[in-house]
Order: sequence, then C-alpha cells, then structure tokens
Amino acid sequence: MPEGPLSIPARTVSVEEPAHNYIELTLEAPEIARQARPGQFVMVRGWPGADPFLPRPFDVMKVVEDSGIIVLFVKVEGRGTSLLSVLEPGMPVRCTGPLGRPVDIAPGVPIALLVRGAGAAAVVMLAAAAARLGVPVYTFLSASTAVRLVCRVYLEPVSTELQIATDDGSEGYHGNATDLLDRLVERHEWRDGADGAPGRVYTCGSRRFARHVQALEEGGRARGFVFLEGLMACGLGDCHGCAVKKQGKPGYFLVCRDGPHFPVGTVVIE
Repeated sequence: MPEGPLSIPARTVSVEEPAHNYIELTLEAPEIARQARPGQFVMVRGWPGADPFLPRPFDVMKVVEDSGIIVLFVKVEGRGTSLLSVLEPGMPVRCTGPLGRPVDIAPGVPIALLVRGAGAAAVVMLAAAAARLGVPVYTFLSASTAVRLVCRVYLEPVSTELQIATDDGSEGYHGNATDLLDRLVERHEWRDGADGAPGRVYTCGSRRFARHVQALEEGGRARGFVFLEGLMACGLGDCHGCAVKKQGKPGYFLVCRDGPHFPVGTVVIE
C-alpha cells in the first residue's frame, strides 16, 4: 500500500469524557495508525448526510499501531463535535489522514512544550516519541482553572519535568506559564552539551504563548515552533481556507499542507 493520506472507513471504539466539554475519541483505523507520526492530524466525519457539510480536523494524540488504534482529543464546541461526542462503540466514521508534516526530533536537543487547554493534545505524540529517543522533555501545562487541565495523564509519564500553571491559582503556579518557561531557559541543562545550541520550544493553544516563543527565538534563547489551527475544509491544501501569512515575505502558508507546525519566525502571529 502506498504511503500518504488515506480516506478510509474507521470504527468507533470508545468515547470518553476526561473533562467537561472534552472527549477522547478512540477509533480503529489500522492504515492510518501505521503511518501517523508526531505532529500530524486527521479529518473526521462521523454523521450521515450533509449537515454539517465539512469534516473536522483533530491532532493524532496517540497511536497503538499493533491494534490499529488512533486516539483523538476533541473539544466539544459546535454541531460537528457534538455529533462525535455521542458516537457509540461500533459506529462508523470517515477518517482522512495522516495529514500535515511530521515533527523532526533532533537527537540530544532538549524540548519544552508550552501548551494551553486542548492545545496540549498536539504535543502528546511528540513528547512520547522524544522520550523514547532519550530527549529531555520539559512540559508546561496551562489552563484558566484546574478542571480545564487536560492530557496530563499522557504527558506526565513521558516528561522529564511537568509543571502546571493556572490563571486562578487553583493548581500549580498562579500566573502565566511563560514565567516557568523563562526559568527553564536560564538553566544550564537547557542547552545541548554538544554545541551549546539552545533547546526547542513547541507551543500550541495560545497566540500569546506563540508571541512569547517568537521573542525567545529572536533573543537566541530557544528555537521556537508553533502549532497553528486553521479553518480547514479539505485538509489537503485545495481549498486554501487555512492560509496564514508568511513572516517577512509575500505569500501564505497553508496550515494543513505546510504545517500544522511552523518555525515560529516564519509565520505572522496575529
């Protein structure tokens, strides 16, 4: 079978609600599970008829390749995601993927994950892959309040350190997770021992975080990457609904085709 995006029927295995208005959608999709890599996503349609007309994009949070399982994390906030939240085991869905570019993990170079809310799902597979390679993983998990902290069960076991920040102080650090990241980049282990290069920061879920990571890169304190979300209709680069401006040059990137992660200095963060 050729490598590349597939549009296949998949089977619902389970729908679980780890937090209010968030679900973990587990699908049996062996061909996609075999190909999916950190940083990639799928387009999912799990309802009959044409309402809603478009499928919905979700990061591949976890893969169990031996059993052909993929796990998606869904924030329930509209008609499409509401329909996915009431799927029952055995129900069919249509799944297209894996889409987007995989993340390139640099051996030996530490990574930090600065994520907020459902954005945490974008880096779960990346964190697990980095940990398997022996790459130090420093995770900063942020939310408005403790009950909105998600994906910790997946990120904590594969993180060298995991720190929590909440806006209201209900758990962990009372304040901005960027403060915790700044403390990390001052520590000696943040720089790769081989050539003194700074570590990499991957961020998702907050444009404020992305702008902070841009500033760290401009100051030579980190190499930054941002996961972007776009208004995807096709996920294949045909509709151009997910275009983002290039930084410092004319033209646009497409989140679905050129991303969903980008070097933070190459895109305009609005």
